[in-house]
Amino acid sequence: MKTIIIGNGEIRNYEIIREYFDEAYIIACDGGLRHCRAMMIQPNVMLGDFDSAHKEDIEFFYNLGVLMEEYPVKKDKTDMEIAVDMAIERESDEIYIVGGLGSRFDHSLANVHILLRPVRLGIRACLLDENNIITLVEDSIDIVGEKGQTVSLLPLTTKVKGINTRHMEYELKDAEMEIGSSLGVSNVMTEDVATVSVEEGTLILIMSRD
Repeated sequence: MKTIIIGNGEIRNYEIIREYFDEAYIIACDGGLRHCRAMMIQPNVMLGDFDSAHKEDIEFFYNLGVLMEEYPVKKDKTDMEIAVDMAIERESDEIYIVGGLGSRFDHSLANVHILLRPVRLGIRACLLDENNIITLVEDSIDIVGEKGQTVSLLPLTTKVKGINTRHMEYELKDAEMEIGSSLGVSNVMTEDVATVSVEEGTLILIMSRD
């Protein structure tokens, strides 16, 4: 099952991300309700402490019968992490977070870290917007894009060992990266499908289109 989580971050072009919503269970995360309303998409559930959601949006979807799960403002998890937990509990095999990136860098970075739990459970999990698709790599992954697309690899853990890439302009063979290095920034796909694998540690993989 595919789950889409809609956050309150920046989404400037709804048409680019609309294709991901087909046959998906949709979780509106707090202020992400504004994006649902703008796209005329009815979520399956809305959750959060609702400190960033507009009252009109909450009432609009509540009156449509959308399930509402409210949490206290003071808690140990962000609304986004609660939404990811819900997606995992629903046995999702794909989780896509839209509206998870924006001007609040602390939230954006935390949302990258939040991908770690589903990825370690074998769930495909990505953060995406109009310009980026972000996921984590702990073993091997085939990435589908297009020839010439920019792909960056950055270490999430202190050190990542045994990095190998195929169908990249700058191919890595048993490479090692440490935090503080820009070695993996701005590589380029030489085919429409490329492969990245690691033996130890966790990489952040960013596919960019701008």
